[in-house]
Amino acid sequence: MASKAKSDTKVPVLKGQEAEDKILEYMKLMNRPFGAVDVAANLKGAVPKATTQKILVALAERGELTQKTYGKTTFFVINQSKLDCLPAEEIATLENELKSVEDENRALAIELRNASTGMPL
Repeated sequence: MASKAKSDTKVPVLKGQEAEDKILEYMKLMNRPFGAVDVAANLKGAVPKATTQKILVALAERGELTQKTYGKTTFFVINQSKLDCLPAEEIATLENELKSVEDENRALAIELRNASTGMPL
C-alpha cells in the first residue's frame, strides 16, 4: 500500500517553455545562488536534473541569470540588475514608518511590563 500512495503523489514532469518558466520563476522568488542539482531537487522533480542544467545555462546566456563557477561547481542567481529597485523617497518613507512602529512597540512593551508587574502607569 505504501508504494501506491507514493506513486499517486508524483509531480508531472515539465518540458520546454513550461520548464524554463518554472525555473526562472523559482530563481526570481528565491533570489539567491543555487546549483543545478539544488534547483532540480527544490522543484521536487518537476524538471529533470540534466534539463535543469541546460535551462540554467541558456538563461545565463540570455542574461536572465548570472553564472559563477567555483572549481567544478557552477552556481546561478537571478541577474540583480533586472530586479525592480525602490526609489530613495520610498525607502525613506518605509524607514520612517518602521521607526514609528518600533517606537510604538517599545511603548506597548513597557505598558505590558508595567501591567504584568502590577505597577500603575
